[in-house]
Amino acid sequence: TALDFDAIKTNLKTHFNTAEWNDFDFEASGLSNLLDVLAYNSHYNGLIANFALNESFLNSAQLRSSVVSHAENLGYYPRSTTCAQALITINIDTGSVQNGGVPDIVTTNVTINNGSTFTANVDGTVREFQTTEDITATNDGTGKFSFTTSAGSTEIPIKEGKLKTKTFIVGNSTDDTIYIIPDSTIDTSTITVKVFETVASGSDHTVYTNVKNTVSVNSESTVYIIREVPNGYYEITFSEGNVLGKAPATGNKIEVSYLSTKGPDGNGAVSFVSATPATYSVGGAPKYAVIKTEANSSGGADAESISSIKLNAPTAFAAQQRMVTAEDYKTIIFGRYSAILDDIICWGGQDNVPATYGNTYVCMKFKDG
Repeated sequence: TALDFDAIKTNLKTHFNTAEWNDFDFEASGLSNLLDVLAYNSHYNGLIANFALNESFLNSAQLRSSVVSHAENLGYYPRSTTCAQALITINIDTGSVQNGGVPDIVTTNVTINNGSTFTANVDGTVREFQTTEDITATNDGTGKFSFTTSAGSTEIPIKEGKLKTKTFIVGNSTDDTIYIIPDSTIDTSTITVKVFETVASGSDHTVYTNVKNTVSVNSESTVYIIREVPNGYYEITFSEGNVLGKAPATGNKIEVSYLSTKGPDGNGAVSFVSATPATYSVGGAPKYAVIKTEANSSGGADAESISSIKLNAPTAFAAQQRMVTAEDYKTIIFGRYSAILDDIICWGGQDNVPATYGNTYVCMKFKDG
């Protein structure tokens, strides 16, 4: 049962402590060298067996790859590195020029495309932030433009990171194709997966959805699964074309775009400027977009730690994606927003003072206070 080298060698000497080996000097003999080899071999194999056994269980595993694998077996996919996010408003006042009393308005609509870059100084380092969708502004009739999201909000979310794209070509159905994105700094929540019919396809494509954001799945569903692999990169997998969804066909082109982020290094940005400021000429005078920060950047975080995975995976498995008990609420909320939360406490209305049946109470402690 001994694992220590010296203890193993001592046990071997004890084994030889018989009448014919009585008073034998093991330290000054060739047999001592043989005992060293036996002790080393036993020590080495004992450690390997111990390490291997430890890695076989979630609670005792030490390697991240082992912990992630055990968590996935429980249906829990650990959080990737998370982008810091800020909220800004963007306004342009082009003004108007009177031509015979008629306002000369430059244009009626202005669009800032998805992936447009804004920069900010964070602790002496310039960080890049990206828009996450096309945002459009309409002329109010006086030359003023106020940009809004697709949901109609004037607060525009921008996320820290560099926009990257990885392309795959689907091989034969008999091939065991693996789609690995060689980047360990992906924010998986920013991934967009497009499948084109052919390599030469233009805008004609199908957008696939993360299965975590899908309510129901059938044979025609276009879903994908994103998971962390042992080397820290991320793999995208699709269905085989059965009830778990539609599979890309041979010859299709898969285009994966995402933000590669610095995680917590993007937190704390206060002032933003457009990397390529749009100017609009009115009467020969350029007009620049006015950018106002509504919320400083926050929420950037490293990939979920091993200790956090060990804590959350079993409770997520117990919750089974439902929200019934107070513990279920805690599990789902903390699993989705652990990048910005330090702690969360939930309790049912029956435990509240005074009791309010049918309610669940949630108390959250945020990392930024």
